[in-house]
Amino acid sequence: MAASEDNSLDTLTFEILVDISKKYTNISNHKRVLAPVVTSTISLYVNGLRLNEDEDEVFVVTEFFESLTHQGRIPMYTCSCGIFGCGGFYIDVLYKKETVIWGTEQATFTKYIFSRGNIVRVAEGLINKLVELHQLLQEHGLQTFHDNEATKKRQPRTPCPGLPLFLFTRI
Repeated sequence: MAASEDNSLDTLTFEILVDISKKYTNISNHKRVLAPVVTSTISLYVNGLRLNEDEDEVFVVTEFFESLTHQGRIPMYTCSCGIFGCGGFYIDVLYKKETVIWGTEQATFTKYIFSRGNIVRVAEGLINKLVELHQLLQEHGLQTFHDNEATKKRQPRTPCPGLPLFLFTRI
């Protein structure tokens, strides 16, 4: 049940599914090699229910971290084809003194209210899992998605009050 209906706080959680396999890849017109493939999927859940109802909608983790730095309309999900307008949706993020409010027209409930602590715990958990995924990709000789060192050197923008600065420098 959404917080707007019973005055309790909602709970945001996440799950990362990682699959490691091998696939034949063409390296020339006449030669194929068996190469490692690592795929990952991140899903967000509110009160145990997946936030995106359509499995073709993909959570954009970088936009989640952007939402920690400012309020507003955040394109937090995109279509699996990569084109936001094809099937993505926005999360409207609003910061209050002790809570973070997410609004969306996509999910069954349109308004969720989380404690700031809940959002921080999710962000910390995501960072830890993304670091593990980064290491896994490196171990298999695969291209990583984030340049962790460049991100660490980046000057963080002023985050919304109450969120620890280390969240913006760890990845």
